[in-house]
Amino acid sequence: MNNVISREQSATEHTPEERALLFRLGVYIKIRWLIVLMVVFTTLFASLVFNIDFPTLPVYIICAIIASYNLIFVRQARSLEAGKVGQVVERAQASANIQIVLDLLMLTALMHFAGGIENPFISFYLAHTIAASILLPQRRAYALATLVLLAITLLVLLEYYGVIPHVNLQGFVLETRYKDSSRVIGVLVALATLVYGCTYVVTAVSGELRRRQQEMVKLMDQLLDKRNKELEQASKEVVKLEEERRHFARFLGVVAHDLQSPLVATQSLISYILDGFTGTITDGQRDLLERGIRRIDGLLTLITDLLDIPRIETGQITREMREISLIEVVKRSLEGMDNLAQQKGIILKVELPENLPKINGASRRLQQVVTNLVSNAINYTNEGTVLVRVTDSDNDVRVEVIDSGIGVLPDDLPRLFNDFFRGSNAGSKGTGLGLSISKRIVEAHGGKIWVESPDPETKKGSRFAFTLPQKPAVMHQ
Repeated sequence: MNNVISREQSATEHTPEERALLFRLGVYIKIRWLIVLMVVFTTLFASLVFNIDFPTLPVYIICAIIASYNLIFVRQARSLEAGKVGQVVERAQASANIQIVLDLLMLTALMHFAGGIENPFISFYLAHTIAASILLPQRRAYALATLVLLAITLLVLLEYYGVIPHVNLQGFVLETRYKDSSRVIGVLVALATLVYGCTYVVTAVSGELRRRQQEMVKLMDQLLDKRNKELEQASKEVVKLEEERRHFARFLGVVAHDLQSPLVATQSLISYILDGFTGTITDGQRDLLERGIRRIDGLLTLITDLLDIPRIETGQITREMREISLIEVVKRSLEGMDNLAQQKGIILKVELPENLPKINGASRRLQQVVTNLVSNAINYTNEGTVLVRVTDSDNDVRVEVIDSGIGVLPDDLPRLFNDFFRGSNAGSKGTGLGLSISKRIVEAHGGKIWVESPDPETKKGSRFAFTLPQKPAVMHQ
């Protein structure tokens, strides 16, 4: 069944956890561009405006290196978005690990050339901690937080003991501040507190978000499984019902066919008696026999309708389709209808276009539809008019039968084309199959049939209409 949700189809889309991780990774890459611009601007501003003397060339080189590898990470992020579901999280976290470590190395190099512990922007190390806490699992986040503190401490100690030269921000801080042990220890303790504190808070929030995302994915999978099972069960039931319906239709056809022959034979025998071939009969006998003939006619009509259902549903109409003129079909359908209308004092009007494209159709079946609609209109109209109108548009042709009769009750409209249904206000007898068979015939032609009651134009009676698709062909003259 087409409505069954496929896991393969749903697997083509990333999970909420994957989408969130890719989004955060993309934001982190964009922030890196802003940081590069900010470092360049701050360096220019500090050297030109505040006359702070420090080596700016290494700073610009480091910014160029950061921009270069950021281009690589932009391309990698695009490939991650196109990656297979289920592999994105691991690859994205590995990429985040590499990016954070590289950024940590570059920031440490920047701090060295921009004053080390003297630089007020040393608190920027917190950005790496926050990024790791957002992008990575808790253990990795704490590991990177520790790596951040080790990088800061190593830089400070190497400069403190003169292993690497200290770059002083001349004109901004005293040259000996980096050797003030109490201040250095205080800054490192404060940074450690901030780093681990931020890591704890952010990982707690991110962990809760991840847990809820996983719960949501699990719930979606459960709902998907439940929905699939329901749809599969419904599909099996539909197939079973369809198979039962086909069996019933075949059975109905066989039974109707078996009943038709003896009824026709019985009708012939009664007609034989009525014609006097068995001797003279009384008026009372004739009346009873004529009643029997009428009853048999009704049964034969019902049997003919019952036989039509399996014939239509087995595709017999398709084999009967030819290029036909709908105008001729309507004209043949109306033969004899004038007399029926005149007997009831009804005016039968017909509006046919001069030119109408030919269509592919089963002439006899479409004639059956028009005849049924017009005869119903006459039967359920006590006085007034019945209009048969044919029009065409760009894509289809339309046949309308409009009457000024008793109309259809609102409660009956949805069921009017059901098998064996007769309107609550229908006085005359019938099989209740005429409209349902007409619907089957029209739909077998690729068309639609419907009813409007009261008629939108006259505000009374009913309008039965059906459309059939046009076939590009020579115009009917």
